[in-house]
Amino acid sequence: MPDWNEFVDWARGQATGAGGRKALRRRWERLRSLADEAGPKIPPKDIETLLGKPLGALDPEQNDLKALVAYAVGKGIIKNAESLQAALDADMRADPLSFLAAHSGKTFGEKYAPLIAEFWLALDGDDWVKKGSRDFYDVGWLPKELNGREIRIELKASSEHPGYLFQQIRHPQLSGGTVPDYDVLLCLGVSAGALEWWAIPAAKIDEFAENGKTPADRIVITLHHGKRRPIWNDKHGHVDEGWFRTDERTRNVLQEFGCDVSDQLRAKILAMF
Repeated sequence: MPDWNEFVDWARGQATGAGGRKALRRRWERLRSLADEAGPKIPPKDIETLLGKPLGALDPEQNDLKALVAYAVGKGIIKNAESLQAALDADMRADPLSFLAAHSGKTFGEKYAPLIAEFWLALDGDDWVKKGSRDFYDVGWLPKELNGREIRIELKASSEHPGYLFQQIRHPQLSGGTVPDYDVLLCLGVSAGALEWWAIPAAKIDEFAENGKTPADRIVITLHHGKRRPIWNDKHGHVDEGWFRTDERTRNVLQEFGCDVSDQLRAKILAMF
């Protein structure tokens, strides 16, 4: 039978090769650069004595590189004593969203995704209302420019960079009402240092769904649960949830709805109304 130490080694290997939330890990580019400068100048036996592992096994997530560079500063190998703190500050600013790796996907999607969207969309004078689980959309946004007109947003988020997977997408006719349940499907892709958005008007969603009418080369949204079949049509109704992944083909199909400059997102959505 395996023991706990073997399990720990296995778990560390899984973490190293993990996809999905791996994109939320800090890249440590400046710190790595300092370590690359210092490492070859320190005898290997000194590194192993200091950190208990060889240079090639040092892990920035375990503060190994920070300790190595601090040692190099103390020994005068790196002359600028302020370079370590400068590197740490630069790496933090390069990957400000790395803190999300410490949170569950549920917390990311339900708490932080709406907060990120609010930061970029809502200005002073706007109203921003996060809806409850029984509502048919996630956020009600009332931009001051629209004089009380609410933009109802279905918000989805993913950290599976670059092929973001957006799940549990509801059709805007789910409730069966006479008007759509929401106005915009807003999909947010997050990595440690960047945001990508896709803002799809509700009226356009059927054009990309596998509903029996959409041409195969335009299908993006497919059935989320169960064996693949057409969704969102007269035969199956609008109760099924859909999903899609931003692979290269999907990015091309949805190109007009994409936005990788967050401070342009507000204007892009307002232009729809």
